[in-house]
Amino acid sequence: GIYENNIFYDLCDKYGILVWQDFMFSCSMYPGNADFLNNVRREAEQNVQRLRNHACLALWCGNNEMEYAWAEGHEERGWGWKQLYNSAQRAQIWQAYDTLFHHILPQVVADYAPGQPYWHSSPSAGMGKLAKDDNTSGDMHYWGVWHGQEPFSAFRKYKARFMSEYGFQSFPEFNSVKRYTLPEDYNIESEVMTWHQRSGIGNLRIREYMDAAYKVPANMEQFLYVGQVLQAEAIGGAMRIHRAAMPYCMGSLYWQLNDCWPVASWSGIDYYGRWKAMHYKIKEACKNQIIYAVIEDNELRVYGVNDLPEKIPATLRLNVARFDGESLWNRPIKVVLPANSAALIYSMPLSKLPVKYSENELFMSVILAKGITTLDREILFFTTSKMLKLPEPEIKTRISDKGNHLVIEISASKFCKNLMLTSQDNEARFSDNFFDLLPGEVRRITCTTKQRWEDFERGFKFLHLQQTMQD
Repeated sequence: GIYENNIFYDLCDKYGILVWQDFMFSCSMYPGNADFLNNVRREAEQNVQRLRNHACLALWCGNNEMEYAWAEGHEERGWGWKQLYNSAQRAQIWQAYDTLFHHILPQVVADYAPGQPYWHSSPSAGMGKLAKDDNTSGDMHYWGVWHGQEPFSAFRKYKARFMSEYGFQSFPEFNSVKRYTLPEDYNIESEVMTWHQRSGIGNLRIREYMDAAYKVPANMEQFLYVGQVLQAEAIGGAMRIHRAAMPYCMGSLYWQLNDCWPVASWSGIDYYGRWKAMHYKIKEACKNQIIYAVIEDNELRVYGVNDLPEKIPATLRLNVARFDGESLWNRPIKVVLPANSAALIYSMPLSKLPVKYSENELFMSVILAKGITTLDREILFFTTSKMLKLPEPEIKTRISDKGNHLVIEISASKFCKNLMLTSQDNEARFSDNFFDLLPGEVRRITCTTKQRWEDFERGFKFLHLQQTMQD
């Protein structure tokens, strides 16, 4: 963690971004001698006084995962820390914890920022109550997906009051990886790539999850791409699930935003500033109005989410089609998004669908629209991605120079899954990326770049899932 510079909090104030502010303690037990505690108190006082007047501050949190890891009073729980010490040492260590996090830090907040919330540890179910995976109060760190090897569908089961940590790894895209490797290093198990992967189980986990749902490419560039698609499916999907659980779940913080060095990690933005697929999916999942569509128990369920204080009448457009664009079934449905909440807005048994083709040849588009404006959309499939019979999409692109930005017009005659746009310009920013392109759809993507149009076009390329599935 870090106490950020003032400009960070100024910008959060300006743009309405709430900040969960940690004190600087994480994943370890700390000393309890007077010199150390006095030093901590002074540091806390200085930072609380500096930051207290920022409207963006949502709460002050004493520490990350220390209460959960130590699990005082629960011999069978925790991470095995307390079992390393005798009873006298345990008592001394816990007394230091209690003094710092239950007395010093909350008193500093009360003295210098009265009224601002203090949360002693994350995750926690409240003072003296350990967080559990089925907790109904406090916050939760859920790592069943990733560490626990549970499927992505498990995110639907574990819905906390506040989900304050969850995550999934991916590598940076190939253009970023090439900046710290040579061609002989283009293997995730090479020495250089291993040094840039500091999770002992990281490569294995990515491969395991990828193999379950996608064809695992032998090509390095394609492997990195599919890894990002995998991460986006996990975390982008989890964010939608959490938002659809409003008002039971009222917060979702994923691990993590960015990187401090070029590395395989849980981030959505790599060290060089390139957005991963996950960051684009999170951007979409955090709009004011979204839908969360899922096929579960042989039933289609669509949840509507609305962050605005008034109800929104809208239309849900459902379409089941072949990948070549032939529509087999479609239906418009009038719905209402609840004010500042979420609700199930439509459901139907799959048995009502007049499906004439194999499940690996179809997709369902679920579009939320208000008039001619699309508010959000989800694309559903009836089997795993690696089983889909995806055709060559026949993509066409046209790039136009608009002075201060470029416009990329892109279309496909057949369904294109997870289309990734990339450029040799590290600072190029696309308005959207890693999206599905419907048959006949034309998407216009803006791109800001410092390169001239001609130079950008030479370094521009795209990649889609169909390319990774060819034998």
